[in-house]
Amino acid sequence: MPRTCRLHPFTVLALAAAVTATTTAAGRWWLSVAVLLACLLLAAWARRARRLAGLAAAILAPAWGSQLLIHGMADTAGGHLLAAAGPLRITAEGLATAGALGLRTGVLVAAGLLCTLLIDRHDLIAAVDLSPAPPQLGYLLAATLFLLPALEQRQRAIGQAQSLRGATPGGGPRGWFRRVRLRSVPLVLGALQDVADRSAHLAARGFPAAGPHTRLREVPDSAAQRRVRRIALACTVLGPVAVLAPSWMGAA
Repeated sequence: MPRTCRLHPFTVLALAAAVTATTTAAGRWWLSVAVLLACLLLAAWARRARRLAGLAAAILAPAWGSQLLIHGMADTAGGHLLAAAGPLRITAEGLATAGALGLRTGVLVAAGLLCTLLIDRHDLIAAVDLSPAPPQLGYLLAATLFLLPALEQRQRAIGQAQSLRGATPGGGPRGWFRRVRLRSVPLVLGALQDVADRSAHLAARGFPAAGPHTRLREVPDSAAQRRVRRIALACTVLGPVAVLAPSWMGAA
């Protein structure tokens, strides 16, 4: 059974922001690798290591491929030429740049995905609702977080219903396009109907509520976590400044 972090959602997000900002500003490969390993260990603790690795690979594979193509195989500024074939020039400097940018991108993606795996969606929505933020923000966040799982469930149900009726799209690219067409039309129409029904229900309940109202879900918080969030937010701003200040002073 997957585990979720019992910290306040804002605490997790603040810590992730501080680590990501400082690591990106530092630009040290060993620090990026250490953060990636820490993310993997935390995902293993949450029993979501395989999911984190799969999602990160799906996002990072094209990003790393483009960075390798742009910086590693088409570099014109590097002096240490490793190989050349026509317009392609592989240089040591280009590969180093592609690797550094790839590690920074990996830290950003891994930290963001880890937050989605550790934070309970209901706790995050309740935390936004309990905060001074406008209630529309909480509703927008809830709609966004629950949209993709709902659409995935619905398209699976549509596919099963079409299979029971014998609507087989066939194989190959032509069958794939036919399957997309058969599923997309009822999926979009169902989503539009949900929007119309939900807007009527929200209007009937007087959303957003003008006066005090009872919240059914409370998110545990403490003074210690609030202090940690303030320190993390300060590190998010001051950490990159402290890391980059020596290089700025040297350039001046």
